[in-house]
Amino acid sequence: MSKGTKKVKSLSLTVTYRVGYGGVEMPKEIYEQMVKAAENGDEIEMHKYPDVADWMSSNVRERDCIDWKAEIEELS
Repeated sequence: MSKGTKKVKSLSLTVTYRVGYGGVEMPKEIYEQMVKAAENGDEIEMHKYPDVADWMSSNVRERDCIDWKAEIEELS
């Protein structure tokens, strides 16, 4: 470890980023599940909306983000 660095025993973060797309094509079933989630105020979680979460993991990229933020949950 160099003199100008610090070794962290544990680091846990929650990172949130926002993306925006236009002209996106998706299966109708995915669209309908997204509408349901939006209407219910639900977050997309693997156990609740597995098909949407799978579609999003294949099509939404962090590099497309407009902005992002991070919350430090643990630092020791």
